[in-house]
Amino acid sequence: MAARPASFRVRQAGRDLAGMVHRFRLIATAAALAAGGCQSTPQTVASTDGPSLVVLLVIDQLSAELLDRYEDVFDGGLARLRDEGLGFENATHDHAVTVTAPGHTTLGTGVYPARHGIVSNEWVEWDGTGWRSVYSMSDPSAPILGHPELEGMGPANMLRPGLADWILAADPDARAVSVAKKERSAIGLAAQAIGEVYWIPEQVGEFVTSSAYESEYPEWVRRFNREQMPRLYADTIWQSEVPESLAGLSRPDTSRWEFDREDTAFPHLARTHADMAEPLEVNDWRWNYTPYPDRAVVSMAIAALEALELGQRGSVDFLGIGLSQTDRIGHTWGPGSREQLDNLLRLDAELERLFDALDRSVGVGRWVLTLSADHGILEIPEILADAGEPAGRVSRTERDALMERISSATPGGPWAIREAVATLPFIAGAYTFEEIERDPPVDSFAVLIARSHSRTRITSLSARSGVYVRYPPSWLAFGVSGTTHGSPYYYDRHVPVVFMGAGIPAGVSATRVATVDVAPTLARFAGIPFPDDLDGRPISEVLRR
Repeated sequence: MAARPASFRVRQAGRDLAGMVHRFRLIATAAALAAGGCQSTPQTVASTDGPSLVVLLVIDQLSAELLDRYEDVFDGGLARLRDEGLGFENATHDHAVTVTAPGHTTLGTGVYPARHGIVSNEWVEWDGTGWRSVYSMSDPSAPILGHPELEGMGPANMLRPGLADWILAADPDARAVSVAKKERSAIGLAAQAIGEVYWIPEQVGEFVTSSAYESEYPEWVRRFNREQMPRLYADTIWQSEVPESLAGLSRPDTSRWEFDREDTAFPHLARTHADMAEPLEVNDWRWNYTPYPDRAVVSMAIAALEALELGQRGSVDFLGIGLSQTDRIGHTWGPGSREQLDNLLRLDAELERLFDALDRSVGVGRWVLTLSADHGILEIPEILADAGEPAGRVSRTERDALMERISSATPGGPWAIREAVATLPFIAGAYTFEEIERDPPVDSFAVLIARSHSRTRITSLSARSGVYVRYPPSWLAFGVSGTTHGSPYYYDRHVPVVFMGAGIPAGVSATRVATVDVAPTLARFAGIPFPDDLDGRPISEVLRR
């Protein structure tokens, strides 16, 4: 491996020193307590028996490259992860359909999407007469409490238990909580566990759950929605907080390839996109185009810590947290935008608030946390093309029309369709289901596709004809501006994996790890039994305490 630059070695030395200082503080605290200098309480004693709270924190669309780009400007929670955490720089999702629902569920279960069943955000199924659309977390038998107008949600489509399930199975007194803005994040992290799972629907300015989890809202949730959400979800202006000294780290604030090609610069105003007399429209603006939902999710997680005494009752508990706005802002303005830099600085502050609350409520050395992401992101293709890189875009309408025409007009079944599709200028590869299921695989992309493959849950238009397609690198079939993810390429699969807390050493490792390794590593670290048929395995460096 190539030698690290001097700047990296200096940063790494700083991380090692920070880790030693943190461990010294734990030892000093324990020594003081043993000497009788202060009262021994769960809030101040470092555990010698492993963590009492396992936290799985997933930041939607936080690519490893994006975290590295701004590494030196963080001074809050992301800085603490950098200085005290054990990060794996060669961590990836190893499946092809790199979108939110399978990413969260893979992190929560330790198996690939083909096995846990959440192969995409949505798919179609053949019901004997036609194709039926299915949302990944939909469950008509589990209505949303207090909101009968919303579609029912729950883990009914999930085929595997996960980390939260293992924790509950190990101890009947354990608690599992999962909170996020998106239901596919909150439910995905909880897997099949019937714990306390909450999310914020796009149309509603409060946290909800479904009858899959509760028969009524607990008082602490009602109180949070009543007292905290009006304050947390009240802003109608998003003004940049990026200091002038850091502004040059992002692209210029105005870019013609962002958003709707008009609203590309700060400040961003609700009244530009919503009727201010319509609360549903204003909620939609906050949900889609601001960093504010993450602030609400962190506050809800802290409220759960305190109300449910997570990690404070003698059991090992689970807390899943999904922060989604990096994804929404990345789609709309791109990962290199001024908006994304502003969002990450706010996220840095929110994570500091979360980690402080964990130390205060659970206790220093009593919790362990993993930060990761559900997928990465491609920079806006036109910006890449302007920089001389091979990148481009085909409209989804054009793509679907061509795919439909080929599928309906080509006799001979999947193999003939595969050959016809492969001639399209925006297709880099095509595979029949038989090729995907072949052992040995036809190529490395077939391996990734196989891990997202289902013959009954069909994730693309071409797959209805038994064929998967792959676009060239840095090409999108998406909109007319902004960007997206979902490919099997490295930029969509390369994500951070950082472990922190409860005696984990600080540092950076070049060890190759996968996101399926996260759940069994956390389970082993916390002393929780887990199934022996997982696709992932415990990461030995984390367990070396």
